[in-house]
Amino acid sequence: MKKLIFTLLVFCLFAGSISAQTLVMPTAFKISKIADNLSKKGYKILEQDETYLKLSNDEDASLFIDISEDKKSLLLNINIMLKKDASKASIDAMVEKINNLGMIKGTYNKEKDAIFFQYNFWTSHGFTYESLQDAVAEFFLYQGDTFGMDEEKVFVY
Repeated sequence: MKKLIFTLLVFCLFAGSISAQTLVMPTAFKISKIADNLSKKGYKILEQDETYLKLSNDEDASLFIDISEDKKSLLLNINIMLKKDASKASIDAMVEKINNLGMIKGTYNKEKDAIFFQYNFWTSHGFTYESLQDAVAEFFLYQGDTFGMDEEKVFVY
């Protein structure tokens, strides 16, 4: 019986070490590694340089990932264009709805006539690619939820 329990314990420890996530430190990551990881998960890489990445999901929604200068965070963001006839009151109401979602922040970008969606993914103490993948997937879900809340049709689709 003791031998069986010991064998199961060793097996569990071994299985746990195989599926363990690797902590990526801010000084050790590059946008190319993030792009490789996300492309393996089915995202299309549309643009890439040393400081940012533009990707899309299988529904052709896109987002940018920018590396902060100090490498303490990644900014997931996108501008969603507004219809020219959208009223200021409708835009303000939409921004309020977005900010009530919790994960993402919305701000009105008057210069681009768009609502800027953003989320900071902190990397200052390290991160795992799995947690980044989850954040990207959630960002796309919240972006989709926002389109569903667009009752006054202020967004250009």
